Amino acid sequence: MRLKEKLHYHAYSKWNKETGGTADAGNFQIPFDMPEEYGGKETAPCPDQLFLASLTGCLMNTFLYYQSVMGADTLDIKVDADAEITLKNPHGYRMTGIEIRITIQSDEENLELNRKCAENARDFCHLTKSIEPSIPLTVKIVLNEK
Repeated sequence: MRLKEKLHYHAYSKWNKETGGTADAGNFQIPFDMPEEYGGKETAPCPDQLFLASLTGCLMNTFLYYQSVMGADTLDIKVDADAEITLKNPHGYRMTGIEIRITIQSDEENLELNRKCAENARDFCHLTKSIEPSIPLTVKIVLNEK
């Protein structure tokens, strides 16, 4: 598969006339809201949660790309993320660290191949690589043999 040299995506957000809105990303609508502690109704994820979801999704998709290319047999994969957010008065909140875990279930025969796919995901996910210079980011790989 030949990769495109450049990609372009567009998204916009529209207020829901309450405490959140809907992000439109092509054919997909993604609701968001503010947490209750900031006056929101918390009827949908806040943008911080959606940001983390985009990072975990990018890592998962990158893993799945390499899994397909390398022919790895994977029993299961989960990618989860935690962010530290700190109030930096008078400048507001800043994300000060992100920790991501890629957990893979694999049989013994595919364990090393799945490790390589996870390492490639860690090394080539364009979203995590783009933010890495600005936010301390750790990606841990956990392999569980079944």
